[in-house]
Amino acid sequence: MGTFLTGPERTTTRFGEPAAFREGLVRVATDTFAWMVPNGSWGETNIGLIRCGRQSVLIDTCWSTKYTREMLMFASDLLTQAPVEVVINTHADGDHCWGNQLFVGREIVATHACIKQMHHLSPRSLSALALASRLVRHSPHAPMARFGHYMHSMLHPYEFRDIAITLPTTAFSQRKEMKVGGVDILLLEVGPGHTDGDAVVFIPERRVAYCGDIAFIGSTPVMWSGPVEKLVAALHSVLALDADLFIPGHGPIATRQDLRLLIDYWEYAQDRIALHHQRGVPPAVAAREILRSRDFRERPWSRWDSPERLVTNAFTLYRHWGTTSALMRLGPVNVLWHQAQVALGDCHEDIEHGSELR
Repeated sequence: MGTFLTGPERTTTRFGEPAAFREGLVRVATDTFAWMVPNGSWGETNIGLIRCGRQSVLIDTCWSTKYTREMLMFASDLLTQAPVEVVINTHADGDHCWGNQLFVGREIVATHACIKQMHHLSPRSLSALALASRLVRHSPHAPMARFGHYMHSMLHPYEFRDIAITLPTTAFSQRKEMKVGGVDILLLEVGPGHTDGDAVVFIPERRVAYCGDIAFIGSTPVMWSGPVEKLVAALHSVLALDADLFIPGHGPIATRQDLRLLIDYWEYAQDRIALHHQRGVPPAVAAREILRSRDFRERPWSRWDSPERLVTNAFTLYRHWGTTSALMRLGPVNVLWHQAQVALGDCHEDIEHGSELR
């Protein structure tokens, strides 16, 4: 779907894996583009670009200035004629907004909830975690080594030391209608779900929707905030748009069938995890047992990248069901610790994307 225009010559992903699709700028409708990044794993974020006469609107920025600059360089022919004057952040995860600093002086738009959440993780702390992971992967303590390998695998393609979090200049709630260069752009707040302040961007006359991280295609979706009912409702609201193409936050361009399969995944995850919750099984154990099951392996999402993210989703579901033990209050690093044990434990050596330990 779409017409490939330009991009780097890489044939592998940032993690050194075979690329499922080519990285680069794709025309998805008249004057409407997406910067597509294979294979859609950690930080492999798709970016939107809309030409509106003599100016352009950018939807999201990258996890590092390096990859944001690379995208801008390959799009330079278009951007010389129509410079970026507006940036829209779909949510507060760093891989969708940590390139904002390159657009100081332009209008940057996001939901109020997104802006409030943008300091939930600092570049400095992620740099420290990346350094620590390189060291602890050599630990003789197996769980610590697994955590080190997992986090190093996730973070090693990226550099965060030069990142200065740059907040949006314009905030909205629920709905915002914009007209840029004569082009109508509709912003819809659909969070909380993936994060607290998720939004989707719809270009009605070009029938393209940019979904942010409520849509992962070919890669297991993540629910940091929840509730799951809100995330499913967000997917239904996207399906209700009069769109032909859907650009996910991660993975290849989506069809309506892809989005319906995501809804099926969330309904499956909620149902199966609820059964374990009712038996008092801890969330990480519940996720491990589901991933081990024949029932899971026979489902289409068993072939998606990073199935171990079910651990994060289990923790979020348990929290919304009222389970607030001290263990669950330790935060996302604790959740990722348990996720690493499931991804690289002896029960599922091939469960993580790029299971070879780097």
